[in-house]
Amino acid sequence: MTIKIALIGKPEMGKTTIKKVLFEGTDPNELVLFPLEATITRKWTIHEFMDTKIVLLDTPGQKLQMLLKDDEEQNFSFGNTNSIIYIFDYPTWIDHSEDVVEDIRCLYEIKKKNEFEADIILFLHKVDLILAKKIGLKLEIIRKQINKFLNLPEKLPLYFTSLHSNLIYTIFNAMSNIISDYSEDISVLKKLIKNSIKNLSKTICFISNKDDNIIFQSFSNDFDNTLIYYLYEQIFKLTKLNKINSVSTNLINLDSKILHFIIENISGFYSNIKNIILFSEASGENELLNFIDSLKKEISLEKN
Repeated sequence: MTIKIALIGKPEMGKTTIKKVLFEGTDPNELVLFPLEATITRKWTIHEFMDTKIVLLDTPGQKLQMLLKDDEEQNFSFGNTNSIIYIFDYPTWIDHSEDVVEDIRCLYEIKKKNEFEADIILFLHKVDLILAKKIGLKLEIIRKQINKFLNLPEKLPLYFTSLHSNLIYTIFNAMSNIISDYSEDISVLKKLIKNSIKNLSKTICFISNKDDNIIFQSFSNDFDNTLIYYLYEQIFKLTKLNKINSVSTNLINLDSKILHFIIENISGFYSNIKNIILFSEASGENELLNFIDSLKKEISLEKN
């Protein structure tokens, strides 16, 4: 499957850096020491991500306003595009939220006017700059604020992202969620997990790829989703300490809550997928093991 994605946004929002890290394997720590030069022209590149080929357009931030006003530029950049990702960072939202809202509304009107089929997706980037103890709660407040200010007929998908080492999973998870709609393997696995996890209480499931990056998550209706960003950090620490083993179970103390967690390697089913990682406040080890056993049986049936 081949899909086309356009990255747009104001200057210095991190569009090219995200592209380098996600699709070219660049170490984000190196980019802190050696920042990239500003993108001055449109750049088309082709990449492989999971089992999908990505045709990626990186647009120069300096020419964003021209893009939002020029019909020919819009047709060239957005025609036959599957997803348009508008990237803005946390400091810009705090200082210039009116400009961001105007850009997004304009983009929405462009899509409607030209009947583009592309999905408009928002990345609020650099969330590691949020100085809040309860970052998950803070992000949910920001989400409601953005939706209120936009006041559009529909809610646009919004992802909170960062390239900080403790939160780098956010960017992989965001892109994988977008691409998974076009990936047969990921779509099937997501459907199986979503159908199964609703039978558990206060539980979240993460799936990682062969590079130990989280590529998507699913959780039960009663799970406290403000814990997600703390769990990203915990998974990062476990990965760095080489404690991601199959099968392993343990307890973790998180924001005054005790969660069971279990990790199982499922790479035997998918070449691009490595681990399933479960965290639960309410389900114990046996329930989580039964969940994984049942899921593996369902995957086997789908594969056959």
